[in-house]
Amino acid sequence: MTILACVEGGGTTFVVALARDDPTNVIEREEFPTTTPQETIGKCRAWLAEREYDALGVATFGPVDLHRESKYFGFITTTPKPGWQYTDVLGPLSAVRNVPCMFDTDVNAPAVAEHAHLVEEALQAGAPPPTSCCYITVGTGIGVGLVINGIAVHGLLHPEGGHLCVPHHPSDAASKFNGNNPADCFEGVCAENMACSGSLAKRAGLASTAGLATLPDDHPVWDVAAHYLGALCANVVLLASPERIILSGGVMQRQSLFPRVRREMQRLLNGYLKLDALTTPKGIERYLGPSTWGNRAGMVGALTLAQRALAKPQGASRRNGVAIGVAVACAAALLALQLRR
Repeated sequence: MTILACVEGGGTTFVVALARDDPTNVIEREEFPTTTPQETIGKCRAWLAEREYDALGVATFGPVDLHRESKYFGFITTTPKPGWQYTDVLGPLSAVRNVPCMFDTDVNAPAVAEHAHLVEEALQAGAPPPTSCCYITVGTGIGVGLVINGIAVHGLLHPEGGHLCVPHHPSDAASKFNGNNPADCFEGVCAENMACSGSLAKRAGLASTAGLATLPDDHPVWDVAAHYLGALCANVVLLASPERIILSGGVMQRQSLFPRVRREMQRLLNGYLKLDALTTPKGIERYLGPSTWGNRAGMVGALTLAQRALAKPQGASRRNGVAIGVAVACAAALLALQLRR
């Protein structure tokens, strides 16, 4: 029996959890409000210290430093969240137990989990396993996680696709609506600024984002949201060419958004890519859809990091990371299949 532990750090709450053998088999979970780094990380440390586990996965909001050679590896760095700039997250948490540990963003982690699930599906069907997927969360902010060639994309920093430039919706262009943070990338004309929950609430004249849940499906704000999210997805398709796009987060709990986002993505791609996955009704519905685990995606993602940490050969380098990533994903999927039989 293997016990996986995780810490999923969000701007509102930090989630800690344990799973037995498989990241989806959660046996214990708790969450703490995101207050100060000392208080929040301290509560997570205390919770972990009272439990035994074999590996730890840590996924948190960013920007974060993912470069092991950096003195800030494992830190939240230039976040706009007050008091959290250059906070060491991984150091205090990994020091609790001497176990394998893996660290990534709170969107790359669920992207890794979704990719592992797609690999498992392919193995069950006797099909070639996919090597890529994209995970997008839409809430207070918009984050994009990418798995390409079997491994999470890091590079210079890590994907910040929520800040990709998107074309103005006609109603915003006419009203000169400038979103929630006009100082954001591309002079504010980026997906996060125009379609995060704060901007949607502001556009609808609501006092807070809580009011979004009360809006009917035919409210005009959802067509505007679909426009910007469809544009974001079209950008991702053209740039990264993932084999699947998964949309999650608080805003995407509104299920009526999915067909609208698909239509907008197709409209903006304008038939340029003539692939069944992007042009046929069945193909597009499968290609762009909700997370396998709903609001649990971040937690399952962090637990998947723990599983990867346990399986990853020690001393592995990024040079052979593609082969390792695909091999680990396949091995994890095969293990999950065996455990469920």
